[in-house]
Amino acid sequence: MSLCGRILLGLSAATAATFAVSPVVLAAPKASKSIAVHVEGPNADAIREDILSIVPKTLEVVEPAAFSKALKGAGQTKPVGDAVVMKALRKKPLDRIRKAGKTVKAEGVIYGVSRTNKKKKKEVYLVYVDENAGDLAVDGAVPLGGSDDDRQKALEDLLGPTLAQIAPPPADEKKDGGGDGEGEGEDGEGEGEGEDGGDGDGEEKAEGEKDDGGPARKRNDVRSALFSVELGVEFVGRWFDYSDPLSQNLRPYNVFGQPALSVSGELYPLAGTNIAVLKGLGITAGYARALGLNSAVGDGDPLSTTYQRINLGLRERLTLGESTVLGISAGVRFVTFEIDAPEELAATVPNVDYTIFRAGLDARIPAGPVALALGADYLMPLSSGPVYDRFTGASVQGIGATAGVLIPVAKGIEARLLVEYARFFSSFQPELTDDYAAGGATDQYLGIRLAGAYIY
Repeated sequence: MSLCGRILLGLSAATAATFAVSPVVLAAPKASKSIAVHVEGPNADAIREDILSIVPKTLEVVEPAAFSKALKGAGQTKPVGDAVVMKALRKKPLDRIRKAGKTVKAEGVIYGVSRTNKKKKKEVYLVYVDENAGDLAVDGAVPLGGSDDDRQKALEDLLGPTLAQIAPPPADEKKDGGGDGEGEGEDGEGEGEGEDGGDGDGEEKAEGEKDDGGPARKRNDVRSALFSVELGVEFVGRWFDYSDPLSQNLRPYNVFGQPALSVSGELYPLAGTNIAVLKGLGITAGYARALGLNSAVGDGDPLSTTYQRINLGLRERLTLGESTVLGISAGVRFVTFEIDAPEELAATVPNVDYTIFRAGLDARIPAGPVALALGADYLMPLSSGPVYDRFTGASVQGIGATAGVLIPVAKGIEARLLVEYARFFSSFQPELTDDYAAGGATDQYLGIRLAGAYIY
């Protein structure tokens, strides 16, 4: 019995010592915290993404659909609008927002209203609503004009202190080193170095977060996309005609509605950095080819015809105002339109093989739930092909234009309806001895494209 008593006494002492020495190990982990982020008004989704980019990683974010449902359940079935700004009118909507936050078990709610203020300036007015009914921790506006960096800094200045206060600290990922006393000893040996030789702060960079402290690149945002890819079906047309024809061996040409496949893309290798100019510099490429195209002279036999277009270039992407994107581009375009005609016709068909220097401007302009695409190009042929070689003193220039509608379908995916037009106009200097004589010619191309695009 005395032996058993000593064993029980020893076990009791060891257990007590374990609890006394290691209270941290046995303590329950802190519960995670979450917030809701809701923005209403023009460009609400883009503004919400801006806010989410500064939310600490240790804070969870409530699903937008869940909070919207809770908000309706709380009685707020219409947009809050300017009531969130006017203190005399805000009590009821704030109570409903507070109730919705409790329903989704959020620590608090960042609620924003995108609007035009009395000074005709666009802004987003933000409040932070938690369970406390007193003064709001966040109650102010962020201008939506200016650059992306200016807007991001204004959001951080307004929301950052509150977010930092409610966010749980990051989990300590340091190991204890097997209990050999190394690490955070009295002399601090080993402090500040992790296993990978880094700074040992136990935090990983969020996707797109930059070491220089700039704002993170937002995925699926055309203003900061790393790349985009477009695949479409195009219905093409061509009209070639002579002006002031002087000889009888000049054949005009026209075709319209011929289907073609097209694929294009843009790549911005430095989009995730904060390097001026270079972060918006991208590589562009595109290819289109007509399917099963044939040509004929009158009721003659069909002649196999090749039409293809290749684009290669560089594009500088700039953001203007709130969300308009401007592109400045330059590059080369190769256009081939070749009719496989027999020898007796080969000298009369308008075959071309353009090598073109292209410089242009394009813009993407939000218009409600969609965006408008507009563009203009200057086209300078460096070489033009067989049809122009027949004429004396041929000089060729060109212009191009693009217009269309871009319709969001899902996050990062959009449908596109685009119309592209190119016109080449030439002048000749005919002589009396020329076999082919005309004052000039026009060569026009039209493409109507239905496409889907993915933006990353």
